[in-house]
Amino acid sequence: MPAIFGSEVFPSPVLEQIGAETGTRYIDVLRDDDLPGESGESDHSWQGLMRFNFVTMVEALGGDASSLRQLTMAPAVVDRAEYAK
Repeated sequence: MPAIFGSEVFPSPVLEQIGAETGTRYIDVLRDDDLPGESGESDHSWQGLMRFNFVTMVEALGGDASSLRQLTMAPAVVDRAEYAK
């Protein structure tokens, strides 16, 4: 297995240790609820979050995610939430 995955929100010392002991990369950037991009951008959506996670996993496992990167994100609902910086 070339990679194991975790969340940026919930770091896992156990997964880090497994990665270190097996020589497997531990990828801890998968998103749970933190939308990518900035408010108002097309990637700042649930679809953008899913694409980010899929691209991350496909590439970490040795695949080609170029077709996923080319998908146009069109939010179904405009995000008007204010996010603390």
